[in-house]
Amino acid sequence: MGTPEENKALVRRFLDALGSGDVATAASCFDPERYYSHAHRADLAGTWELMKERRRRNAFSDMSSETVALVADGDRVVHHSRLTAVHTGEVLGVPATGRRVTVDHVELWRIDGDKIVEHWGGAAEMERLQRELAGGDDG
Repeated sequence: MGTPEENKALVRRFLDALGSGDVATAASCFDPERYYSHAHRADLAGTWELMKERRRRNAFSDMSSETVALVADGDRVVHHSRLTAVHTGEVLGVPATGRRVTVDHVELWRIDGDKIVEHWGGAAEMERLQRELAGGDDG
């Protein structure tokens, strides 16, 4: 296990790579054999597919994100970000409003062997809750 600072640096490398579109570097931050996203209920390949699907839906445009805090304790790293965007497509059953929205976003990763191996939180949690309430996800 890395130190909390090393774990935080790994998550920052992932976030920076994902934000710049460097998918190869972002993917290298994960252990593909052991990774599981509790929010997406998927392994690494399934998580990437769900993330790509969300981006294809184009529910938001003119999106920007700022890091509020990146905190590490032991093998866990928490990222609190604030997202601002224009609501231009259906999301969670709500049709496009054209409104500028701001939402706080919190995700948690577990690091083992200098790789990300687990994930919780983020926007996927609300989508998972919506599916579960609609009867499409057995929890």
